[in-house]
Amino acid sequence: MSKVIHIDPENPSAEVVNLAATVLRDGGIIVFPTETVYGIGASATSCFGPQEIIDIKMRPKNKPLPWLVEDDAALDIYGVEVPEYAHRIARAFWPGALTIVVKAHDSVAPEFRDDRGTVALRSPAHDLVQDLIRASGAAIITTSANTSGLPPAGTFDELEERIIAAADLTLDGGETPHRMASTVVDCTGPEPVVTRVGPVSEADVMAAATGLPA
Repeated sequence: MSKVIHIDPENPSAEVVNLAATVLRDGGIIVFPTETVYGIGASATSCFGPQEIIDIKMRPKNKPLPWLVEDDAALDIYGVEVPEYAHRIARAFWPGALTIVVKAHDSVAPEFRDDRGTVALRSPAHDLVQDLIRASGAAIITTSANTSGLPPAGTFDELEERIIAAADLTLDGGETPHRMASTVVDCTGPEPVVTRVGPVSEADVMAAATGLPA
């Protein structure tokens, strides 16, 4: 049976962080708040967690799951041939509500890449999620905690009961700051391409990429 724990997202207790990190290390599934929307995630080291997330969300199997990472060093750990403009964007908005898509390094398993061989990375500006990444010792593979095609949950009350029931642990952090999904930027070509607009505007992304003010 899924366990639900109420937390203070800005000051999560060490006990709760350690419990959630243990669930992740053991291959379990957690639902948790971020600064954008609620996510459903598993450790990047889990053999079966990511597939379970896809099944729970009813997500198309050819649509890989994004990774939550600690900082911009992850671009060169999980990415390859990363353009300098992607690093400029990361320095400008990470940690924050922006996802960067890059060509995946060989260390990223094929099932975590899209048909073009890319991986989506985000460093969240959220104390709880950063604590979970560090405590679990690995990136968190995640997606919004909702059935594919339905709106993402910006508050705990908006989470579907079946999503909570399917997870091993759910952390109730109330309302998320942005209540909307992150901006997504494709950084696999000669110039950045904003494929989804979220809290970070396209104009700000393009300005950061060039190093010029918006």
